[in-house]
Amino acid sequence: MRTRSLLLAVALALPATAGAAAPAADEEPCTPETGWTDCTPIKIKLEPLTAGDKAVTASTATAILFSPLTAGGPEHVIINDTDGEVVAYDLATGAATTLLKLEGVGSANPERGLLGLALHPNFPEDRRFFTYHLTPRTDEANRECDRMPPFNTKNRDAICAKGELYGCGGSFWVTEWTMGEDPASEPSKRVVLTRLQPGEGHNAGHLLFGPDGMLYLSLGDGGAQMDPCGRGQDHSKVYSSVLRMDVDAEGALAEGNPFIGQEGYDPLIFAYGFRNPWRMWFTATGELIVADTGQARYEEVNIAQAGGNYGWSVRDGTLNHPAKGEAPADDRHTAPLFQYGDGKGKSAPTGGFAIVGGVVQTGSAVPGLNGYYLFADNVSQKMWALDLSASDLTDPSSWNGSAKVHRLEGGKVAASTFGVDADGNVYVGGSGGKIFKVVAP
Repeated sequence: MRTRSLLLAVALALPATAGAAAPAADEEPCTPETGWTDCTPIKIKLEPLTAGDKAVTASTATAILFSPLTAGGPEHVIINDTDGEVVAYDLATGAATTLLKLEGVGSANPERGLLGLALHPNFPEDRRFFTYHLTPRTDEANRECDRMPPFNTKNRDAICAKGELYGCGGSFWVTEWTMGEDPASEPSKRVVLTRLQPGEGHNAGHLLFGPDGMLYLSLGDGGAQMDPCGRGQDHSKVYSSVLRMDVDAEGALAEGNPFIGQEGYDPLIFAYGFRNPWRMWFTATGELIVADTGQARYEEVNIAQAGGNYGWSVRDGTLNHPAKGEAPADDRHTAPLFQYGDGKGKSAPTGGFAIVGGVVQTGSAVPGLNGYYLFADNVSQKMWALDLSASDLTDPSSWNGSAKVHRLEGGKVAASTFGVDADGNVYVGGSGGKIFKVVAP
């Protein structure tokens, strides 16, 4: 998933508590210059998630949610699978209920499929859930579309225009599904939003309800490598953005969106300038954490604010764009809160390739990690815990890519997504199919 490509309760961003895994306050050296490799590591264990007496697995999990299926009913874990299925497992008995099965969502491209799932904030009393998925391009697009161009292609603009005109990457769909009283019955369907995809890559696709009751969706630039079509800074369309939607409003347009009425901006956009934002999370104080897959040198953790421009494809992390040679970002662009990589390539010191955004732990499974943001890298299979209490999450001028982070040692996984249960404990799904609970060793 080099270019990979929940509605869960809002996490309580509490300060770290005392415990065996808590890092020392005065540890040195522990600096961004070393890629935080000298920070005290925190030991964990990855424990397979079970329902009843069986392990819960998926082709590739893209959401892990916890909720009863009926008011007052038993707790279930709900798994969104890239192959088109949403399956709920009774945690006590292991009984499986298929809530949704979509056909024709897959592709040879590993970033495609059923990529996003969110439960309505009042679920299960309100029996709606929402999905984001991709469908293949049409026969007309197959005839008209060309391979995405490199920067020096003479007819680049024409090829890029075709991508948007014909949907050379197919289409994406945000769909509302309403369950019947019997969760196993076929849900009714309503399309909330659909758009053509200009290319098959960088589809992102996380759905997450915010504390304001609005539905947030992350979208990438549509490809190809290095954004030759310049969609990262084209705010007239929804690509490379986080959208904010009111699922009960006409056209899903949410009141208070920052660009409503501004010429040249799509009014659904909340923030833009992302390359391939894969997984988001809200803190209890309302900060939206967005992990963004970098191009060549850095992987990013961003705090997305209303109206913010996060730089792609003028820059890659805190550096200028690796191919265009443009100047480094100025005040128009917001720096990431944290980035990893050495600024030269996907190697030392941290060995990162493809960030998978995580969640904030508020439970007791790993003492000392409450209030820490846990995230991972799909390719290196490493995991980290970012100390949110060490940064001012409200002050963009302090975000320079060097927030404090600790390696998590004791388990490796090719992560695809994260989840949190009702007790605030963290789970991670792997692209190999397994799903784990993050616990103390």
